[in-house]
Amino acid sequence: MEDRPDPLYDSPSYLMFEMVRLVRRTGAQLFPGQPRLPHLLVLWCVARFGPLSQRDVAERLRMDAGDLVGIVDALEEAGHVERRRDPEDRRRYALDTTEDGRLFLGASLDERRRLNEMLFEPLEPGERRLLKDLLLRVLAHHDERFAAGPEPSGQQTGAGAASRSRASS
Repeated sequence: MEDRPDPLYDSPSYLMFEMVRLVRRTGAQLFPGQPRLPHLLVLWCVARFGPLSQRDVAERLRMDAGDLVGIVDALEEAGHVERRRDPEDRRRYALDTTEDGRLFLGASLDERRRLNEMLFEPLEPGERRLLKDLLLRVLAHHDERFAAGPEPSGQQTGAGAASRSRASS
């Protein structure tokens, strides 16, 4: 048998899949009982752009609306978001972040920064920046949310901003 490279180890998509599994596993070990990243993305989106309808959140984050319902239910039960009647359309509900939700989000983002520091510890700071830049370039090619540059205030918009801020740690 020839000594050929393993096709899975040679596949960036497979390696990213394994990286996602590592992030989930390590996050669950470090922060048992804490919400997963999709919950934090929804909370971040509502805190940043809310009040928003569930449909608006699903569109902004490109999430399946059916998946979003369970996430919003969990965030509401935890006291992090509230569903209120939309004053512009009484048939709809708008999601808004509670004060507890904003505090929880801040603490959770700090925990995610620690998680990133731990996961990417083997990389030098320049390598981390390069990895982040390469991932953003691929994402921007397929998703315009990641192509937007910084706003004049230095803040990013869209889900890409959350990704950028997490990835920079």
